[in-house]
Amino acid sequence: MYSAYNYRYRQHRPRYFTILLLVFAIILINYLVVLSPVFNEAGHGLLNVLLAWNDRDLRGVLRVAVPVLSWSGSQEDIPQVAGTGVLTAPLMWVFQPDSQRPLRILAYQMPLLAEVAKSGEPTVLVSAPELKTQYDQEAVLPSPSLTEESLVAIYNTHTGETYALTDGMERLTAKRGGVVQVAKALEDELEKKYGVLVARSDTINDANYNDSYTKSQETLQKLLEDNPAVQVVLDIHRDAGKSREDSLVTVDGQQVAPVLIIVGSDARSPFPTWRQNYSFAQELAAEINKQYSGLCLGVRIKEGRYNQFLHPRAVLLEIGSVSNSTDEAVCTACMLAGPVAEMVKRNLDNE
Repeated sequence: MYSAYNYRYRQHRPRYFTILLLVFAIILINYLVVLSPVFNEAGHGLLNVLLAWNDRDLRGVLRVAVPVLSWSGSQEDIPQVAGTGVLTAPLMWVFQPDSQRPLRILAYQMPLLAEVAKSGEPTVLVSAPELKTQYDQEAVLPSPSLTEESLVAIYNTHTGETYALTDGMERLTAKRGGVVQVAKALEDELEKKYGVLVARSDTINDANYNDSYTKSQETLQKLLEDNPAVQVVLDIHRDAGKSREDSLVTVDGQQVAPVLIIVGSDARSPFPTWRQNYSFAQELAAEINKQYSGLCLGVRIKEGRYNQFLHPRAVLLEIGSVSNSTDEAVCTACMLAGPVAEMVKRNLDNE
């Protein structure tokens, strides 16, 4: 009798435990995939954060897990290798108590209603703070004569990237997002205030996100073929998973979007001249902070080439993040015109 009872006990206990474990797994997966997007202030689901090195190409995950796969396929959108901190920090955040989290959800999902300040006191958020751009301040001044040839080329590899504080989402599929408005503002300021003619393309390069750099390479090649005098090439992006607090810098008494300069390398594909681009990026960063202290966050080297092998002074600019408004990024673009114009002049003087 005892043997039979013991046999049944051993048979049922694992079954109950398995059912409980399965229920817990379903709840956790449901949270990660469905519920967690509303808890992330940048608009990413936790699952996307855990796979943040590439949330659109599952092949990228395999390339991280099996590095030999990085030797083939798209060499630009291959994800960066993520450390353990990238995985554990978001997971710890899920279970960390935060009494303000429900209010932050409302503030992000319905930005026209309210925003919770650091003090915990709710403040009305009708829109992002109204900013006075340099172009507005100088609108009454006559425009200088334009250069005879285009000296700056501007384009957007990820054309659909936009600013959630303005558009309520982080990306527009097969459309032109806020980064295109930022590129246009930089073009206008360079031409109207500094007299530097710009060759800009607003071609949608990321209708197929996995091939965006392949498409934008064609776009840039056409720009350079049509404008052989180009001195500086700028690919305008915006950063992703940053908090609102980390997406602002104070310049001349107003809060605007910061700038991060990205330079590619030869880590994945041949790019023997990438240090020329890096040297130019460092010089540009120094000039930005000389004219507008604190606006530039510096230069970051990454593993892709980002089309920069096509020109020795081609760089990628991340202007703000998804947590900015379009106006904040546009204001930054207007500030960037001065440093970019100075770099063009400096390079022409050295020829």
